[in-house]
Amino acid sequence: MPATYLSREKFAVTTKIATLGPAGTFSELAARDFAKRYSSSDIVFFPTLRRTIDALEQGADIVVVPIENIVEGIVSPVVDSFVRKPLQIIAEVAIPVRFSVVMNHSQPQRLFAQFVAQGQCSEWLTQHAPDIVTTASNTEALALLLANNEPAAALIPEHLLDSGNIASQSFAKVVHDVTDFAHNVTRFVALQAAQPLALPNHASVYKSAVVIVDDADHPGLLLEHLQAFAVHQVNLLSLVSRPTGQKFGQYHFFIEFEGHLQHSRVQAALSAIKLRNQVIELGSYTYSSSSSSCS
Repeated sequence: MPATYLSREKFAVTTKIATLGPAGTFSELAARDFAKRYSSSDIVFFPTLRRTIDALEQGADIVVVPIENIVEGIVSPVVDSFVRKPLQIIAEVAIPVRFSVVMNHSQPQRLFAQFVAQGQCSEWLTQHAPDIVTTASNTEALALLLANNEPAAALIPEHLLDSGNIASQSFAKVVHDVTDFAHNVTRFVALQAAQPLALPNHASVYKSAVVIVDDADHPGLLLEHLQAFAVHQVNLLSLVSRPTGQKFGQYHFFIEFEGHLQHSRVQAALSAIKLRNQVIELGSYTYSSSSSSCS
C-alpha cells in the first residue's frame, strides 16, 4: 500500500520516515508526531535537508522537513526542492521552539551552540554568553559539554532536558527558555513523491500550496497572479519568491492559500494563472489554525 494522506487509515506495514538528523532535534519531534498516524513506523536520520528529501528515491515513504520558522522565515532549500523534483505536501505540524542553557559550572568560560540556535537566542547570548563555540547540531553542543572538564555551557532544545540520559545529569545550573521570542514555532511538512490528489473530506479545513514557475516573465506578472486569486476569493496565506538560479530578476513563487486544490474557486484561480505560467501543484492538507473561505 503506497504512502498517502496522513488523515487516512493507518498502514499495516512499517512506514519509513526520513528526517533531518541527528536524533534529539526538533525535526525528530515533528517526525514522531507524524509517526503517530501509522500503526508501525521507522524514523531514519539524514545529515542534510537535500539528502533527507532525496531519501524518497531511496525507499523512504515520507520525509519530514522544516518549511518555515516564525522568526527566521522560509526554509529555502525545502522550497527550492519543489521545483527540482515532483513532491507532494501531505500534512503539516507546528512544533514550539524552546531553548535552555545547561552549565557544568556557575561561571562557564565557553558556551557550545549550534549556529541556527544562536540566531534564535541572540538576545540572551549577547547579554550573558562567554566565548561561543559553534557546533553542527544541538546534540553535538550537548555532547561537547558533557565531555568537557572545564567550566562550560551548552545551548540545547528544552525538550532534551526530559530525555533519559539528560534527565539523570546533575548540572550546576539550568536557565530555561532563553529563546528571543516567546511564541517561536517551526512549521514542518510531510512530503511524499507526487501522486494523484485524494478527494477532499468536506468536514475538514484545507490549505494548499503551489509553485508558479518563472517561464514567461513580463511586467505586471505578479500582479496578474494576485488578481486571479482575489477575483475568485481565494485567501493567500503566504507568498515567497525564490531565485531561479538562471538570471538576476527571475523568480519562482511559492504560494500557500486557503482551500483544497479541487475546490471550484481554487481551480478557477489556478486556471487563469496557467494561461500565463506553469503551475506546480504541491498538494492540499489539513490544518487547524484557520478556517477556509473556499467551498
